[in-house]
Amino acid sequence: MIDSSRPKILVVDDAGPVVILCVNVLQALGYAIRAANRGETALDLCRKESFDLLVVDYKMPGMNGFEVLEQARRIRPSMACMLMTAHGTPDIINEATRLGFDYILLKPFTPSELRGAVDKVLASKA
Repeated sequence: MIDSSRPKILVVDDAGPVVILCVNVLQALGYAIRAANRGETALDLCRKESFDLLVVDYKMPGMNGFEVLEQARRIRPSMACMLMTAHGTPDIINEATRLGFDYILLKPFTPSELRGAVDKVLASKA
């Protein structure tokens, strides 16, 4: 079980190196982190645990990040959501904004950019 006194973040990406980077950076900042490599796994975790922030990749096998967001928001309506994508086309950015993502982080990103994005989203939801 993760420490309930720290903000809890769920990181979802099918790319192992991205998950490892996110977990390492965010744990070092004191966040409680869970990770999943598929949208379906992330939704199962959302049903079992409450998270302050969902950080989800756009393009994954099975469900994409938009589908994960829509279902996750039904399970946890107040959870903040951040999209990670290497596919930052205007259409994807516009759709992500329309769907209500709190932040869009373009890949590749630096640890500093990740920290700044997560801190900004969590501060705006506090």
